[in-house]
Amino acid sequence: MTAATMLFSGVSLAGCGETKTTSSKTATTTETTSTTTTTKTSTETGTTSSTIDVASASSGDATETESTKALETVSGSGKLSALGEKVLDPGKYIGKAKMGYIAAQRVPEVCEKIFCYCGCDYTDEHASLLDCFTSDHGVDCIYCQGEAVMAYKMSRKGSSAADIQKAIDLNWGPKYPFFEQPSPAIKKYWKTRLWAPGVGPTAAEKHNDETPLYDPFTGSMEKNVAPMGKSEDCCGKKDGKESNAAKASKVSK
Repeated sequence: MTAATMLFSGVSLAGCGETKTTSSKTATTTETTSTTTTTKTSTETGTTSSTIDVASASSGDATETESTKALETVSGSGKLSALGEKVLDPGKYIGKAKMGYIAAQRVPEVCEKIFCYCGCDYTDEHASLLDCFTSDHGVDCIYCQGEAVMAYKMSRKGSSAADIQKAIDLNWGPKYPFFEQPSPAIKKYWKTRLWAPGVGPTAAEKHNDETPLYDPFTGSMEKNVAPMGKSEDCCGKKDGKESNAAKASKVSK
């Protein structure tokens, strides 16, 4: 099955400039380059939307996991932009790390507009998600990898940079470990982001370890008290001190 037939959140991974309609017993989606309208009805659950406007995992043709694995076929194909060439070679890595680097390599201009919520704005002085993949930081952290994969998939289905920012901010924002003392980088991001520019986070983004996380690799919503997949030397610390999220990680183990 080619990438063009894979589905993310009920939407085809067809490239820009195409119009594609996909039908199954659970989802009907019409996609264009300028607008995207999605209607999803689940006979099993009776739900019609998720908390972050990202539909649940499965479709009539492919699971979210299969769609994610298709990222590996993208590596090395097509010409990269100047920013894409700065991303480290995905071939050096395996698994989710490789997929994260592939995603960042393919949509670097989008990743440059996204904030990474793992805490690397303090620990590594990163200004955007792209910084995680022009270095080897993205190898260890599934936050970085997940944000890049979501950005890639949403970009491929025609979502705007503002919509991608919003989905990522509402998903990973509540897990940001330094809300007590936000960095200059996130303050700048809050002021300049496209979907909700302002002096601080929206109410939906306030720190909350109980907020379920949408996992773009599997399409599932999971309750993660601790930052998932983050090693202690990766992020979640500032000035040698552990954040509340890092402490919660140890307590939950």
